Amino acid sequence: MRSTRKRIGEITAVALALAAIAPAGAGAASLQDVGGSASLETPVIVEASSDGGFDWGDAGIGAAGGVGLSMILVGSGLALSDRRGRRTGAHAQ
Repeated sequence: MRSTRKRIGEITAVALALAAIAPAGAGAASLQDVGGSASLETPVIVEASSDGGFDWGDAGIGAAGGVGLSMILVGSGLALSDRRGRRTGAHAQ
């Protein structure tokens, strides 16, 4: 059996790895400027035009991101796994 301390360390390592690859959330902008008065910026309206076609560039970026994420997860799993196999037969003591 694994010790509790080792298991906690593994869980912490996986959590840190996932947090490192997760996109950073947008921080909340402060409504207070340096002078202390509230200021709101005028919103900018942007119109997006769509040609209705499939964007292969975006699909490639998404696929590469998925492959990279799965490689990181598999590598983390291998690094955290117990690679010592069970000893059986004449070598077991």
